[in-house]
Amino acid sequence: MRLSLCMIVRDEERDLPLCLESVQGLVDEIIVVDTGSEDRTPQVAREFGAKVYPFRWINDFAAARNESLRHATGDYILWLDADDVIPEEERERFLEWKKDLPERPTAYKFILESPKEGGDFLNEFCYQLRVFPRLPGVRFIRRIHESVVESLQALKVPIIDHDLRILHRGYSRKEEMERKGRRNLKMLLTALAEDPTDSAVLWHLSMTYNLLGDKERSAHYAELLLKDPTWQRERVWRTALVCHLANLYRDLGRREEAEELLQEAMREDPDNPLPLFFLAHLYLKGGDHMRAFKVLKELREKEIEVSPVPLPPRAIRFYTHLWLGSCYEAMGKRERAAEEYSLASEINPRWDDKGAEIGEFYLRRGDWERAMPYLEKAARAGSTDPSLWSNLGVAYRRKGEVKKAEEAYRHALALDPSHFNALSNLAHLLLEEGRVEEAESLFEEALKREEALDLRLALGYISSLKGEIMGSVEACDRALKALGMTPEGVLDGIEDLARLYLRIALSLQQRKRHREAQLATRTAQTLLQYLSP
Repeated sequence: MRLSLCMIVRDEERDLPLCLESVQGLVDEIIVVDTGSEDRTPQVAREFGAKVYPFRWINDFAAARNESLRHATGDYILWLDADDVIPEEERERFLEWKKDLPERPTAYKFILESPKEGGDFLNEFCYQLRVFPRLPGVRFIRRIHESVVESLQALKVPIIDHDLRILHRGYSRKEEMERKGRRNLKMLLTALAEDPTDSAVLWHLSMTYNLLGDKERSAHYAELLLKDPTWQRERVWRTALVCHLANLYRDLGRREEAEELLQEAMREDPDNPLPLFFLAHLYLKGGDHMRAFKVLKELREKEIEVSPVPLPPRAIRFYTHLWLGSCYEAMGKRERAAEEYSLASEINPRWDDKGAEIGEFYLRRGDWERAMPYLEKAARAGSTDPSLWSNLGVAYRRKGEVKKAEEAYRHALALDPSHFNALSNLAHLLLEEGRVEEAESLFEEALKREEALDLRLALGYISSLKGEIMGSVEACDRALKALGMTPEGVLDGIEDLARLYLRIALSLQQRKRHREAQLATRTAQTLLQYLSP
């Protein structure tokens, strides 16, 4: 089976080379209808082996596309825009698909991926009909947002969804979208005058007015379409329209009507994630975290599948985790919030609003390598949160970068001289580095803020190093009480004290409190050295 690529172009010398390069070796002929280019578009097309035919522009995309069909000779037609590309990684699969094209006329929808300037996680995906048999009677209709589906359905040609992917770069920038929206609006209004009942025109008018910021008019055309009893599109399209209208009502201050529409959509299309997504957003905007939480928990379990309606699946997942994190925060569950924020950041690495929380979450899990980039990024952004700097110090210390760890701890203390974790962490670091006097002062300062067993044991160890046995006795006594232990018999000398520290170390090991156990063990070893001849 031969495959013809059919295109209509005008002033596309910038985008056309990438498109035509991507189809080399995939199609059997290239038909390009030029509607009045003033740049090198026709020459560029010919350089890639295209047959170029001029066509006077009459404000009718369908007429131009039908002109391209008139010149095609293949058994099947593939249509592309100049800003479409067949990705390199799809070439082999494309050739396999083409090899198996059936003799029985069949049409194919491919997955259209539309990149967005805000990042890959915003990319939209949908099924769009891109390949159909070249048959008498197969024609495009509608001067704008033209379609060949109606004629294929009239001929009873089966239409199959296929997972081959086309990259459509035409709507990646907001300014470009608005420019095309203004262009399309004039043609849509002309099309509406020609046929006021055309549901596709009503749909696109509503979408275009919304794009251009006129939400009242957008809602008007959405309402007209929703009330039209002859509109018999797939359920997924009706759900999309209801969600679109609900969002317009929300933005227009008609919150109760928006909620009613979304609740209705959830009942009519329970497997569709869109109503859940927008209902959760509606509740969050109203400050109702508990109702949003219930909806988001359900949304979290939904599959987000490619459909005819353009959707950004990764963005839906991103905001689901982000909003769940917000709900957990409102409930005071910081650990669960950080877990959701970390999942959100994996989907969209450019998002760092909760970098400090995510870093702390990974740090608590013992994963300093994953914590580090979040903490460093927040620090580079000029964070004035002493906890962030203290956590960064912990990550550096675990990485073995002692100097950086000390600098981070001291930065935290410069922001808040009484910050307990920074005092404690810096004291432990200095003790490990043998800077005993500095460490002792910081341990004592930290204990003024909060009682902690590790600090008492550290001071007991320092006392043993300095030969101040009573200091070690005091620390031992406090440790025994904290652990619910009692001394065996009467303390009668250094050897008994060392044995008590070893008992403390064993108890701490059993409780998996290894750093404190190590301090107790080192204290016992130091004390026993005083017994050596």
